[in-house]
Amino acid sequence: MVLLLVASLLVLAAFGALAPDPQPSALRVMVASVVALLAPLFWPGAAATPLRTLGRTLVWSLAATLLAGLAMALLGQGAPPALLLPVCAMLLPILLLTHALAAGLQAGWQPEATGSPDAQAARWAAGIAAMLLLALAGAAPLWLGPAAELASARHETALDILVATSPLTHLAVAGGLDLLRTAWLYQNANLAALPVNYPQAGHLAAVYAAACAVLTLALVALQRRQGADHAIPLTENPP
Repeated sequence: MVLLLVASLLVLAAFGALAPDPQPSALRVMVASVVALLAPLFWPGAAATPLRTLGRTLVWSLAATLLAGLAMALLGQGAPPALLLPVCAMLLPILLLTHALAAGLQAGWQPEATGSPDAQAARWAAGIAAMLLLALAGAAPLWLGPAAELASARHETALDILVATSPLTHLAVAGGLDLLRTAWLYQNANLAALPVNYPQAGHLAAVYAAACAVLTLALVALQRRQGADHAIPLTENPP
């Protein structure tokens, strides 16, 4: 966790988060985004069983969320908790699902969840893959914007759907930031000049809650299946 904190502060400093008088909402979203991207690189990896992996993922995601909240409070110079909590509440399920993806990738590449070098390499590779996939999803309005603009000629909701699929949009909605009107995106994203409706925070919360519930049920079912596979059948001794 200390390494995650140090890495996050270094990246934030490189992106100008330590500059005087930053935009408060943009700063909160920037902190949450950096922590979300870096957390998979430092997480402890999958455990021996699905439920233990779920518990480890939950604890790590909570710790990373608290770290992000602390960084927001420090860099935001005493921002009220009412402004920090919505961003942290949105960050937590993003971290949960991202690390669940990393755990699935690790299990697929190295089923034996041990401390062997191969398992550690699989954990590291899975963390990098999860980080890259999260980055691609977050930047979807930028690199898929031209395609969505073309599709909007026939489907009016194409732009809204694309923007709604981005985790970066979700953090911006929670942080009260007009993402497409920020300076860099306004100059480089074609969607900034188009009429786009952001998703509502309540709808996003419902989707994330459903996704986390499905993930939990799937892991419970997998745990039971593994328990049944490892059960020793009882046989009667012949007379």
